[in-house]
Amino acid sequence: MKLIFFDEAKNDDGYPHYHIGGVGIDEEHLAEVEARINEVVEEAFGNSRLESGNELHAAEIYHRKKNFKDWSDFEQRIALIEKLMQILSMPELELIDVQVNVDKLWQNQVPDEVAFMFFCERANDLCKAQRCLGMLIGDRESDRVAERYAGSLSGYRAGGTDFAFGRDIQNLVDSVHFTHSHLSRFLQIADIYTWLLQFRNRNRGSDNFRHQAIFDIWARDAITIYPSKYKEWPK
Repeated sequence: MKLIFFDEAKNDDGYPHYHIGGVGIDEEHLAEVEARINEVVEEAFGNSRLESGNELHAAEIYHRKKNFKDWSDFEQRIALIEKLMQILSMPELELIDVQVNVDKLWQNQVPDEVAFMFFCERANDLCKAQRCLGMLIGDRESDRVAERYAGSLSGYRAGGTDFAFGRDIQNLVDSVHFTHSHLSRFLQIADIYTWLLQFRNRNRGSDNFRHQAIFDIWARDAITIYPSKYKEWPK
């Protein structure tokens, strides 16, 4: 069984792109990956208990918000992001990158629905290629959103995905499961990955030194954050 944790970076008026980033981990690697994340949390906060006070969110680390408001040293915050990027580079993690270019959608298309459909396709492809089953786990935003995504996956499993070249979804099982991100280190690492996806696209070509600090890490040989499955639509 492969567990696939996912998070979203929503579009806004100044950034017309919707991202879903997924992190797939086979069940036999869960303990190892969780231990690596907990080591980073322990070093940063002095304990690794699952609680909101030591939750990892990339935007909050980078912009010095909430749990990191007292982290005035930018280099310290960048060093923490680098450690998390090292975890994302572990071969035990398989990454899924979905980007929807909102300005190019048809009038009746909803960005999050289109992105989730493509995400289900790519997650299913990942599991199908490895002849395994997969389960999707997301950050609980609200009961309404959870029910909508669960309903969408159920429809895809019953009748395939939308569009002319829709796909059968046979390797994803059960429903979409949701929990709060402060209760899952895996959802937190999915948050880091998704934030990095939008950060790279949003700041591509920037010479701002704070942006370059992230790009410099990305360029290192030890950082191999490449998606196993990818979709950008419409081009």
